[in-house]
Amino acid sequence: TCDLSGKDAGTVMAKKLAMATAALGTEFEEELLVVSGEGLPPPPAQFSSGRCPMALAAERALERAAGEGLRLLVAILGPGRGNIARLAAALEGHPDWKAVARRTQISLYSGSFNIRGTTRKDARALAEMVEAAGCVLEDSAHFVWTRQDVLPELRDMATLMPDMATMLEKRNPYLLAAWREFGMEFYAHLIHPMHKKLWARGEALTDEERAVFDAASALYHAGDVEGYCRSILQHESIFGKVTHFKMGTIRSLATGVLNGPLCDCLVFLTRWVEKHAPHLITFGNTGTWDVDFEKGFTGIKEEGGLCRALQPMLVDQPPREAARTLADAVLDTLSAAVACGDGRTASAPPKARKCLAKICDLVCRRQPAPSRGR
Repeated sequence: TCDLSGKDAGTVMAKKLAMATAALGTEFEEELLVVSGEGLPPPPAQFSSGRCPMALAAERALERAAGEGLRLLVAILGPGRGNIARLAAALEGHPDWKAVARRTQISLYSGSFNIRGTTRKDARALAEMVEAAGCVLEDSAHFVWTRQDVLPELRDMATLMPDMATMLEKRNPYLLAAWREFGMEFYAHLIHPMHKKLWARGEALTDEERAVFDAASALYHAGDVEGYCRSILQHESIFGKVTHFKMGTIRSLATGVLNGPLCDCLVFLTRWVEKHAPHLITFGNTGTWDVDFEKGFTGIKEEGGLCRALQPMLVDQPPREAARTLADAVLDTLSAAVACGDGRTASAPPKARKCLAKICDLVCRRQPAPSRGR
């Protein structure tokens, strides 16, 4: 889903598409379906015409699953915005749904942003899909899955996989360049010099710190977000006053470490750990699915919820090496999925050569991140 009036404003959406194309090739981009949601601007023009995207997605998935006898995974990784209900209706109305339903698994990542952007109609439709499939909804919630970050490396992708950029530099430098360009715009507004949540509660800069910070702020306004973050990071007392959850953003933009929420990997990691390291995960938190739409939280209660559900989580007191195991799972899988040659344009496979022009158009014309509010 996209929101061109909010998180995907400016050139963020274009840079997301560049990342996807760099990672998976133009064939993927040509098949990609993009939707917006109720009350939001329509998606970019190339995705706004023709059939209902959810109907097309249902048709593609069911015809392939039915024709090849495959299991179907419905993975929900973003806010519903009315689209889950549309997908459920399209699945139910397709002639192959009855044959495929009973070999369907439904998983979602239930972050606060996603749940607050999911309608009650979406949630009811999701519950009905679970009932029709005869499965248990698998709800991956970050703080439940990680047992409230029981291992410090599990806070985000930067702490778990600080070597991500090194791997991509060798395996797919186009994706690395596109990711960095995206991150510089997407995260820059979160650490704007005047952001009301930049500083931790109760913290105030001294006169000396204010002078240093004002000089750093001038870099931000000149378009040098990296220099701005580096100036803050290098001044220990100033960096120590930054709100805790913004420290990672400043550190990653200052050092070039790729940043991103670990929660986006949880559905994949659940599958991987269940198969390759089952001693690290438990599925004992089962019952019925409970949703607080206002606060954006989900949970499991014994009865009375919307449908049968479980929330996977790491085992109690996981071994220290668990973090490295999870990091390697993501890095090894991503490395194999996005590899495009030795980095030289002439030797890269067709998918990389085809998308290079699009990426260069974004990467080579560096511009200051547009203001998208504070």
